[in-house]
Amino acid sequence: MSSIRTVHLALWAAYALTVLVHMGALLAGAEGVQDLTQPLFAPLLMAILLSAAPRRTRTLTLLMAGLLCAWGADSLGQLLPEHAHLVTVAGFLGMLLCYCAALAPRWARSRDPMRIALAIPYGGVVIGLFVACADGAGPLLPMVAVYAIALATMAFLAAGGNGLTWTGGTLFLVSSSLLAMDWFLPGASIAFSTELVMLTYAVGQALLIGGMIQAMPQRRWSPRARGAALVIVEP
Repeated sequence: MSSIRTVHLALWAAYALTVLVHMGALLAGAEGVQDLTQPLFAPLLMAILLSAAPRRTRTLTLLMAGLLCAWGADSLGQLLPEHAHLVTVAGFLGMLLCYCAALAPRWARSRDPMRIALAIPYGGVVIGLFVACADGAGPLLPMVAVYAIALATMAFLAAGGNGLTWTGGTLFLVSSSLLAMDWFLPGASIAFSTELVMLTYAVGQALLIGGMIQAMPQRRWSPRARGAALVIVEP
């Protein structure tokens, strides 16, 4: 196994461990550990991407920008608690727009009719949730509307990629739906909603990134084709 692939797998292991520690901290009510671990999600995924991508591409740039937006949502909300909802929505909206731009070309190349058919209900779910949460969104309503459209679009495009992106997009849709119900739907009560939001978010992000890495035509550790050698034998 090449050294770069070993680093890549070690980064995945570090991400999984960070998520497990964060989930344990949520269950135990250890807020300090939660605040330390959540901002590590996006940087670890960025490192995973960079360890796999053999060169800079448009897709890589968009995914990195999306993860940077996710990091802002994960970390800046803690620093600005009075504007936590606004910062989180803005950060994840930026992430969704970047992911949509990264997923669109692959969706256009490999449109699977079954996945497209299964993705159509995503729009209905998001519209229904938006209508239910509209009254509680207050001044954030316009941004929440744009977020809902971007969320449905991202899940739809992810469904047209591969199995990993499809599952990741679906989990992120579940995560955002649960979070919206917690924030904007008065009276909604879901057991372990915070834990479910974070679990589906962390796993969904990982599957999306893993699916995009799987879709790369070549990775850093991929064997390179050797060029043909011309041998001239003198008489």
